[in-house]
Amino acid sequence: MSSAGALGRVALLTLRHGAAGYGRGSLLALTALVVAGAAVGYRWSDLLDANGVIDPLLLGTWALLALLVTWRPSLGRDLRMLFVGLCGGSFIEWWGTQTQLWTYFTLERPPLWILPAWPIAALAIDRGALLLDFMLKTWHEQRGAGREPTQLRWAYWLLVPGFVLLMSRFAWPSAHLLATRAVIALMLTLTLRVRSTRLDTLAFLSGAALGVLLETWGTTRQCWTYYTGQTPPLEAVLAHGFAALAFRRAAALLEHGWRSLRAWAAQRQSLKA
Repeated sequence: MSSAGALGRVALLTLRHGAAGYGRGSLLALTALVVAGAAVGYRWSDLLDANGVIDPLLLGTWALLALLVTWRPSLGRDLRMLFVGLCGGSFIEWWGTQTQLWTYFTLERPPLWILPAWPIAALAIDRGALLLDFMLKTWHEQRGAGREPTQLRWAYWLLVPGFVLLMSRFAWPSAHLLATRAVIALMLTLTLRVRSTRLDTLAFLSGAALGVLLETWGTTRQCWTYYTGQTPPLEAVLAHGFAALAFRRAAALLEHGWRSLRAWAAQRQSLKA
């Protein structure tokens, strides 16, 4: 099959796969998303236009988030990702605002309104990575290749270590602080202790793609400002990709711990019986 034909086939199968991912659970996920967004918008009305008109970039970003978050919801997986996203996002915001690498228009360190955005974005990015994985597998099948391509392995070792270098340079004005040194050490550890370059790379790419929208909106609307004054800096966009990679690993670790705990409890129960 030609490349154009294979691409068209992949697009068609992806659309079918995507459409099949919406059901009753999607309505519950959409309701939760609308409630969270409405609560933030009501409490912090400064995020909206002064005349009450929704920012088109903000509206488009939330529409994309809604499409992704409501696709193939899974209670256990989603709860783990929400928890990891909230904890990880809170730490990231605390670090960035305390070191003054970025500041918010409310001057809070960090503001409470930004924290719910992290778990929601974590869910959306996770869904995006799953779609990318399906597309790549389908492309591989349509092309009739005999082995899995190795491009993602190379991409990982180019993108992720490259980001760590960029972010380390970006954070260097606060390198004298213990928190920044800990963040750099954590990034290096996560980069080197890799189990699946494929999944990590897809999570990184999905996160960076959403980061373009989020960071462009936030910096051009002066909701937050980086010390470099860029709108936005490349490091901030790619940071969403690295955060997605870290969140995916943390969620997998939680799942492993939960399964081990259940197996231990079941073993103790059987011994008592």
